Formats: sequence, structure tokens, C-alpha cells
Amino acid sequence: MVKTSTSDRLPLSPTRSPKVGFIWWTSLLFAALLLLAIFIPSTFVLAGLMVGGLLHTRDLQTLSWQLILAQLVGYAVGLVVIFPLLPALAQRSWHALGLRPLRLRDLAYAVGGAVVMFLAVAATGALQDAVFHLKPDEVQVQWFRAVRGSLVVMSVLFACVAAPFFEELLFRGFVFNALLRYVPAWAAVVMSAILFGLSHWQRGNAGAIAPLIAGGVVLALVYYRSGSIFASMITHALFNSISVIAILVFHLS
Repeated sequence: MVKTSTSDRLPLSPTRSPKVGFIWWTSLLFAALLLLAIFIPSTFVLAGLMVGGLLHTRDLQTLSWQLILAQLVGYAVGLVVIFPLLPALAQRSWHALGLRPLRLRDLAYAVGGAVVMFLAVAATGALQDAVFHLKPDEVQVQWFRAVRGSLVVMSVLFACVAAPFFEELLFRGFVFNALLRYVPAWAAVVMSAILFGLSHWQRGNAGAIAPLIAGGVVLALVYYRSGSIFASMITHALFNSISVIAILVFHLS
């Protein structure tokens, strides 16, 4: 039976959350199951497209509809795992985890968070470039610059809707709350942000990791302070939307 919170302060602090919630070994099993649920279906989709002649090696090096489709399939299967199992793992309802109607206060955190996130990512990228001469450009930024036609719409919907929705459930709903069960809030913020940044790593993408970690800190703080996972989703979506507009319309990095 899933327990519900009796406090309006969400997320609950580690000392006030259910003692049986986010047990460390069940959390690790859940993480492993979730990774398998995301990557195995995506791999099968890519393999099937390749066998069918609809995917070529060059398509794996660009923002192609095949890659987006495979990622969406992985997200869909991941959601099938997250929605029924995460409340049982946390011993808290989805409402207590932050999936509840937005309040005006939540919206203020979301919009303010998007501004702070944009500034934090830009400042971290500029500092990194000045000190280490490491450009913060993501591989994905280069991909977006190359998209044309109907792929633009598909790419925008993926980056500004699907990715923020799934990643916030994963990194704030699960990872941050699981860490918050055992460590102080500041440590949970930093650790979840590091995992968020590292999850976006791929070859040639090293310069984007530190700025994304800075962005992950802001997203965790928006969630922690508002108690609304929808607030962090909106912050994430607004940040991605600003970035996509800058790339596609103004041709900025």
C-alpha cells in the first residue's frame, strides 16, 4: 500500500519521509530495471530499422527521425516502469512526489527557474571556455543546426516536450528523492545534478557536461523548493525552448 504525505512541504526531508521508502538496494534494482527498459527497446528499434534498410551508419551521427523514434520508444517503456513502480518504491503517492495541479507559486518557481537556469548554464560555459578553452557546445547543438524540413517539428517536440517530461520524472522524481532519503538536501541537489549532466555525455560532448550540471542544480532546486515536479518540467522545457529558438532562428550556440 502506497503511503501519502501528511505535510504540505514537498518533497519531504529525509528525516520525515517514510523509513521504508527508497530502500537502497531496491532503489538500485529499480535503477537497473529502468536503464534496461530504456536502452533495450531503443536498441531493438535501431537494429530493426537497420535490418530493414531504413537506418544507415550516417543516421546515427545526426539528429535523424530514426534516432528520435528509438529514444521515444525507450522513454515510453521507461514510463511503463516508472509510473506504477516509483510510488511503491518511495512509499508515497504521485501527488506527494509532486505530480499535482500547478499553483501560482509553482509557476513562479518554474519561470524564474528557467531564467536562472539559462544564466547558470551560460555563465558556467563561459567560465569553462575562459579557463580551460573548452567550448560548451553540445553535439546535439550541432545536430539541431543541421535539421531541415519536417524533422524540425519532430526535433522541437522531442527536445521541448518529451525530454523534459521524462527526464524530470527520472532525475527529480526518482534520483533526487532517492538521494534525499539518505543525504542532506544540498548533497542530493549536487549529486543528482552531476548524474543529470553525465547522462548527456557522448563522444565529442565533454564541453557540455559542466554547464548541464549547473542546469541540473537549478532544476533540482526548483523541484525541492516548489515541491512540484511539473514546475521543474516547465523550467526544463522553457530552457530547452529558448535554446532551440536561439539555434534554429538566431543561429546561436
